[in-house]
Amino acid sequence: MYTHTRAGALGFALWGLLHAVGGSAILIATLQDPAAGYASYLTATGTYDALSGAILAYFAYGLICLGLVALIVAWRGNLANNSAALALNTVMIVLVEIGLIVFLLIPGHVTLAQASIGFAFAAIGIIFGGIACTRSEAGHAAG
Repeated sequence: MYTHTRAGALGFALWGLLHAVGGSAILIATLQDPAAGYASYLTATGTYDALSGAILAYFAYGLICLGLVALIVAWRGNLANNSAALALNTVMIVLVEIGLIVFLLIPGHVTLAQASIGFAFAAIGIIFGGIACTRSEAGHAAG
């Protein structure tokens, strides 16, 4: 069983590394020149309009997946006042919101008003989830 655990962890780690490195390469190229970012995909067609739509759809799909993971973790873990679920959702959501701030809010592509609903939901989850976990742990220690 230990071998399976290590092999599974290695598979997940390699997937994460592949996507982190690939995403970083695309991001660096895009920051230098948007066309260079598209070119990093090595498309055979060379049509950026079609590629732009496909990339946008892919990242929208990624947001859907992140949203579903946050929802499932909230439903299965945060409702049970699980501190690991709080940590997972906090880290994941903060990382996504940092991307929103850096790439959309600061350059002025979206307004603070447009971004504020997500910030508010994240703050509610983090603050009240943290309070709940703290009180739960204090109650268990005293009891």
